[in-house]
Amino acid sequence: MKAGALIAALVVAAGAAWLALPQAGVPAAALAERPAAAPATAQAPPVRAVQAAGAGWLGEVPRSAPSPAWESMADARRHGDPHTPPLAPAALPGSGPSAAQLADPQAYRAYEARQEARVLAAFASAAELEVPRLQADVERARAAGISAAQIARVEEKIRRLQQLRREIAGPLPLR
Repeated sequence: MKAGALIAALVVAAGAAWLALPQAGVPAAALAERPAAAPATAQAPPVRAVQAAGAGWLGEVPRSAPSPAWESMADARRHGDPHTPPLAPAALPGSGPSAAQLADPQAYRAYEARQEARVLAAFASAAELEVPRLQADVERARAAGISAAQIARVEEKIRRLQQLRREIAGPLPLR
């Protein structure tokens, strides 16, 4: 029974907070002066949305006021930049070199060679998937009438990816 009363109180509090929010684009003074019912024959002029300078509800900066660059940079430093791509997942425990490999230079070189081979294999695998997509893009571009210069750039990219993939597939140079 107490949980039901608590939920009801929270719903009422949330509703009251929502009703207390100012309407977007309409100043509070205009809301207070608005008559309860306007006659159907008289047309009132549209209310202009003018936001006052300074902080809005709960410290929000009004949309019409530009924010200084330092505020944007500080916000990005605290909360991150929404335009950055996601970070790579954290490495699994035990995926790094062991203590014995760190102690022995030859064992560590072998570990580095295996890691480099893994990276190159991942690149070759990604290139194998990307080349057909790029070739399909070239065909769609030709059908859409895209300029020959732009198509040539993508074809050059395809050629370089295929060349790198062939180089990776060949024997790796020894160090």
